Amino acid sequence: MIKLLRVDDRLIHGQVAVSWTSFLGADTILVANDKAVTDKLMQMAFQMAKPPQVTLSIKSLEGAVAVINNPKHSGRTIFVVTASVQDALYLIERCDAVSDVCLGGIRKAPDKKMVERQVYLDKEDVEAIEKIHALGKGIYLQAVPTEKKLQYGEILKEFHK
Repeated sequence: MIKLLRVDDRLIHGQVAVSWTSFLGADTILVANDKAVTDKLMQMAFQMAKPPQVTLSIKSLEGAVAVINNPKHSGRTIFVVTASVQDALYLIERCDAVSDVCLGGIRKAPDKKMVERQVYLDKEDVEAIEKIHALGKGIYLQAVPTEKKLQYGEILKEFHK
């Protein structure tokens, strides 16, 4: 079962590996990222960051779709992490099992506007968020599980201020 899909451009780090994994009760972290599949240094860092009892799977976006849609994984509690809102949309469009998207850390970059202290979005990000919402999926912003969620409408309102 897919417990949550989180967008965080750092993929796996302390908040993701410890806070979110334990909060969700996930037994598997699935990193869906085309770059991480071929980057041995990233893979080693992710292995070291994950909790010891949790399985780590690093797949391309296409590979992640295959894992998510494979019925043999339905007994697992899977936490999916992508690096961008566009990657999250790619998975959402191909995987019915994903019901919620949590926006986490998206760093400042040219043409990106701060929506929350750790989340910066641009026009393309907002378009992807709108598409995810139009597909009937929940989408919210939340840095850590103990913080208040910023829901879809509030995200748009903050972006358009």
